[in-house]
Amino acid sequence: MKSSELRGTGSVFRFTLIQTVKSKAYIVSAVILLVLSLLVAPVLQLINGGSGEKKVESSNIETVYICNGLSFVSKGTDITDLSGMNAFSGVKFEELELKLPEGIESMSIEEISEAINKADRENYEKISKELEDKGSECKDAILHAYLDDERGIVVEIVRVAGSEVGDDECQELLERICANLDDYKVKISGLSEEELTLLGYNYTVEMNYLGEDGSISAAVDTGIGGKQFGVAYAIMFIVAMICIMSGTQVATAVVTDKSSRVVELLLTSVRPMALLLGKILAMLVATIGQYVILFAAVVISNKLTGVIFHTETSYLSSIIPKGILSNITIGNGLIVLALVALGLVFYATLAGLCGAMVSKMEELQDTLKYFTFASMIGMYMAIFAIVSMQKSSTSAFVRFCEVFPMTSPMTTPGARIVGVVPLSYALIAIALLVVLDFLTLRFAAGVYEGLITNMGTRLKPGDVIAMARNKKNKGGTK
Repeated sequence: MKSSELRGTGSVFRFTLIQTVKSKAYIVSAVILLVLSLLVAPVLQLINGGSGEKKVESSNIETVYICNGLSFVSKGTDITDLSGMNAFSGVKFEELELKLPEGIESMSIEEISEAINKADRENYEKISKELEDKGSECKDAILHAYLDDERGIVVEIVRVAGSEVGDDECQELLERICANLDDYKVKISGLSEEELTLLGYNYTVEMNYLGEDGSISAAVDTGIGGKQFGVAYAIMFIVAMICIMSGTQVATAVVTDKSSRVVELLLTSVRPMALLLGKILAMLVATIGQYVILFAAVVISNKLTGVIFHTETSYLSSIIPKGILSNITIGNGLIVLALVALGLVFYATLAGLCGAMVSKMEELQDTLKYFTFASMIGMYMAIFAIVSMQKSSTSAFVRFCEVFPMTSPMTTPGARIVGVVPLSYALIAIALLVVLDFLTLRFAAGVYEGLITNMGTRLKPGDVIAMARNKKNKGGTK
């Protein structure tokens, strides 16, 4: 795209943004979101009895066998420091020694890592078999910590299915362990704390069962837990709603300008491409602004709830996995923002084209169905992908949705936050979205000028494609 085609984008952006935020509909919706966000934490607290996270008074666990595949490279850090947790005072912690080959100090980093993983896996399979042989009467659990190439640090509590070892005590044990993982991240990576803050180093926290059939699976369980699923699904839902809301607002703004003939005045000083892009960016900023207000209000509400109910941990905080906070780094934040922004530009461009296909507000719903259909396809594929992650986060379908441009803005941000998307897949998704946005905007630039001044009958997608083809052919003969 030539720079002249984008001249005036800033002016259109500022004008559209000011008009949008001053509208009654925007103000009313922002106020409603603000009120609901402020009420969410105290309401949840009241529903759950006004207390914070339920603390475990006593534990049924007799022995926790520690399979620590991190100990060799992080000596001096105790992830089982349970000081102040009386519920686990009677629990016996037995760390299994890694049987490493002689002369390991002279091996390469790759060889050391492979030896550690092999020894750790042997320990895990051996103790898992012993626990399974005890059956449902088993009161023991396994604390398994290891380093995975794709998922970073993985910490899991494993116990026999149907045993007396409950979820609450395992969850509290995991949260204490998570508090001691920061030292691990520094020692394992070899980077400084400042460098880790920039690059990010994920860890995943899970609670797993050995299996009701009593067999040990040789394959590594790559499924996500219930709380990880909740976080990924919530992020997907928010992104999908932003796409739909901002897209609808873009289409409405385009039709409004056409029906009022304002667009004809704008086109005397602004190119159609600048007009379209300015409106898209303004609507995205306005819509995202509402969700920023929502998020800030939820954080404030959560803090106030702790003060009002005199609890250190509110119910809202208790349902958020502690390991998730480790993955919210500057690097991951930039990746998530890039994916969401590029995805919103794509869907908003489609909505803008739908709005340009009609000249009256009454006709908008007829063409907006194309945008709705495209966004629903992306949303439902993303939902199926996140649901599939509960079984496997590395399946072919999940990996496809993580990079496919229509689904990656909804699937990959949440999956990245919970630590199941490799950096390489996230970067591929961004690259594909950049290419798709460029092509979509070029297509819009080719047909928008003809569509924006069309005041006749409603056009169909075939008419739009034919118009773009004719415009391209004419341009090539000049």
